[in-house]
Amino acid sequence: MNTLWHDLRYGLRMMFKRPGFTVMAVLTLALGIGLNAAIFSIYNTLILRPLPVRDPSRVVNLYSEIRGERHADSFSYPAFAYYRDNNSTFSALAAYAGGRVLLSGLQGSNVSSSAPEWLHTQLVSGNYFDLLGARPVLGRSFLPEEDKVPGARPVVVLGYAFWQSRLGADPAIIGKSLTLNSLPYTVIGVAPKGFIGTDVDAPGAWIPMIMSANVQTNPTLLEDRESSWLLAVGRLKPGITLDQSQAEMAVLADRFHAADKNLGQKSTVVVTPGGFLSPSQQSDVAPFAVLLMAAVGLVLLIACANVANLQLVRGVSRRKEMGIRLSLGASRMRLIRQLLAESMLLSAAAGLGGLFIAWWAAALFVGLIHPPGQNALSLQIALDWRVVAYLAGISLSAGLVTGLVPALRASRQDPLHAIRGEAAGSSFRSSSRLRAILVASQVATSLFLLVAAGLLVRALGKARSVDPGFNLSQVAALSPELRVRGYTKPRAAEFDRQLLQRVAALPGVASVALGHTIPLGDSFTETNIMAQGHEPPPGQPTPAVNYNVVSSEFFTTVGIPLLQGRSFTEAEIANGARLAVVSASLARMLWPGQNAIGKYLRSGRKSPPYEVVGIAGDVRNVYLWSSDLPYLYLPPLPENMDSFTDMSVFVRTQGAPGPAVAALPGIARSIDPAVPVTSRLLAENLATWIWPSQIGAGLAAGLGLLALVLAAVGITSVTAFAVGQRTREIGIRMALGANANKVVQLFVWQTGRLVLIGGVTGLALAAVASRVLASFLYGISAVDSIAFMGVTLLLAGVALAACWIPARRATKVDPLIALRYE
Repeated sequence: MNTLWHDLRYGLRMMFKRPGFTVMAVLTLALGIGLNAAIFSIYNTLILRPLPVRDPSRVVNLYSEIRGERHADSFSYPAFAYYRDNNSTFSALAAYAGGRVLLSGLQGSNVSSSAPEWLHTQLVSGNYFDLLGARPVLGRSFLPEEDKVPGARPVVVLGYAFWQSRLGADPAIIGKSLTLNSLPYTVIGVAPKGFIGTDVDAPGAWIPMIMSANVQTNPTLLEDRESSWLLAVGRLKPGITLDQSQAEMAVLADRFHAADKNLGQKSTVVVTPGGFLSPSQQSDVAPFAVLLMAAVGLVLLIACANVANLQLVRGVSRRKEMGIRLSLGASRMRLIRQLLAESMLLSAAAGLGGLFIAWWAAALFVGLIHPPGQNALSLQIALDWRVVAYLAGISLSAGLVTGLVPALRASRQDPLHAIRGEAAGSSFRSSSRLRAILVASQVATSLFLLVAAGLLVRALGKARSVDPGFNLSQVAALSPELRVRGYTKPRAAEFDRQLLQRVAALPGVASVALGHTIPLGDSFTETNIMAQGHEPPPGQPTPAVNYNVVSSEFFTTVGIPLLQGRSFTEAEIANGARLAVVSASLARMLWPGQNAIGKYLRSGRKSPPYEVVGIAGDVRNVYLWSSDLPYLYLPPLPENMDSFTDMSVFVRTQGAPGPAVAALPGIARSIDPAVPVTSRLLAENLATWIWPSQIGAGLAAGLGLLALVLAAVGITSVTAFAVGQRTREIGIRMALGANANKVVQLFVWQTGRLVLIGGVTGLALAAVASRVLASFLYGISAVDSIAFMGVTLLLAGVALAACWIPARRATKVDPLIALRYE
């Protein structure tokens, strides 16, 4: 220990003696270590770390899972109530579901005088806060009787952030009335600071589950055994294991389904340790996490190669010191230990710097990974023992990787040659070869990352320019939210009629239409469908397709081509004619090889048929990546609508759409100022679809450019060292009349060969590994020539510049000074 202490003290003196080397090495390693720790900290928060609640080891998640399928799903309210009331392994079982409400007023606050706004909320069972151990900072949580009778006790618990930012942290908020979806709710409490519950998207308020009819505007949800919309969380009784709870819930699931023969597919219950993500979500996240960890791991390897090269260069400059130590009796193992101690000090300093980089980078990343128009995730990135252990592990590994081989090389000296300051031939050549290998590996790894970034950036460009099959640039959708204002069907129909008339009268408007679903929007509707006369046998499933309820001018307005037949007319809609327009792919699916016009289809075995009067072109209605999904268009008949369904107004303009889009919300408010409305071009929906590609391309480009910078620094340092070692030779060449350009070419070619070898290796690896990225690439090949060639030229240009700068500096040396150098 005494010797180790002396090694560490000497290592510290060496670090301060060469501050330039120390700063470069620490900063390079800190970047690699910090990025790795940042990605791991997010993975740890989402998957490894238990929920941030009281006694999290006993908190579990429950999911409904169809036997034989991977997807973990939610529960119906009757299923949740059955499991809650009949289990013996949980001390409490709670349910929750997301939602949003219209905030239009608060007693005694200026909220009532401002425009209505949407508030992200969560419906929870009455025992939710007690189960998680959350004590409100003001007021109280829900009482059992407040979650018993539908609509009887409208109360709300506010989120701490919403209470502070929107309500000014009013300490007298308890007991005041908050108007949500036109219904006054009494504020009974404020959640504790930092409490986000069981979802990474923290709500602004929590509402009792029994108020679902007001929040979800569906009065039958609490009785519907087929509607799965709830997630469940439970707290195990003391002494009960996860396996015991799983066994009991599987039995209860069988009993629940046996009690109702009319239920569809039979499901079981899966019990997992408490966390933010379901098993299926974890499976979806895993490939992305692996790719990201691999990418930042490669950046760390480049950083390690850089520092190892610096260590090799430093070892050559310390030959005389090593020779003196050996001549005084030091063993080779003693020298290796000394050099490793110095390397470990560097990696420890880099680990501390990486801790700050990890905290900053993780917070930045979390702030970016949310879809456009949505709030940032409420993840609380904590550097717990897992993150600290991981960071310590990679810091230790980086210290060994960067220090061991240079220490072995530096300690293998001939004392006599070293004291004279001469390079011991084989050792010096071996060190040069190792530096060459490190440079080539840096180039190969950098090119590998840059190719991946180039492919993802190219795919993003293709996604931006994709043709969805309908008019994106000149069509806007105006969506009034009538349901939250309690509109009846007749009143809603009158509102839509007036809105269509006023919008159609705007200057520059070419056509208007109504539609339930916005193409490439965030909501979809499905129905089972079958061709009349070709119904599947009883017991066999019927195919489900997406559909839209639209008015007669919808196809003209949105720009969806009709390949055959026609659309339905307003007169036919008024007379209740059961007509339908099918997409070309749906026509092929139901009537292969036949003309679908005049054929009939049903949405159920006993439902009246619809006559097909038109065939529309296949467009990207649902998913940007799928152009031929079967799709159905129905007229707005009463049976095609839910208890009430909001309709959007589609507007196609003749010229620039900006002025018309800006005027649309005002027109809707002129009919009813209390109705919330949104207006946007259909082109804006693309932003949500290409957002994952933007995140992937941005991260890959950032990591690739960082790798390129590190590689350039490594090439520059190796070339500068080679120039320094050959200063006398350069002087002799210059004194004998050598041309400066020839000297530059000598060094550029010497390092350029390494770049060429590394580039060829990197291209080969990238061509093989790009197959892994194939599923993330849209519209381009995994071996896209533009990406491969562009990235290669970029790297070659940067590498040549990194070689040329120090080589050019060498030609400025005065030959007389160079000849006197030794």
